[in-house]
Amino acid sequence: MIDNDLYGGFMISKNVYRGVPVRYSFREESSIPQLNGWNLLSEQDDDEYIQNPDNFMIINAQSLSEIAPQLLEFFEAPYGTDLFWLYEKGVHIGYYDLKTEREVTVEEILSAKE
Repeated sequence: MIDNDLYGGFMISKNVYRGVPVRYSFREESSIPQLNGWNLLSEQDDDEYIQNPDNFMIINAQSLSEIAPQLLEFFEAPYGTDLFWLYEKGVHIGYYDLKTEREVTVEEILSAKE
């Protein structure tokens, strides 16, 4: 069982919630203390979709673990983390760091500096 109080809320697109694979995740400092700064977008979220706040929702860590448990592996990554999720034949295979412009491991994500 996951202690939701240890994580705070995750902002996700409703497409992610509906099961569309995560394509992009980033962490930014939140002005709302209950949010941890993690944001997830799906592979279907275009600019128009993203501009509508009604297309987003906040979920807890338990719900996230059912949708995208991989994120909990690097939850402690610093603010400014900016990742593109890689897939091969529909299977998640890793991450591409948009700041360093290269594929990275979970260990590299966690050791990155802000």
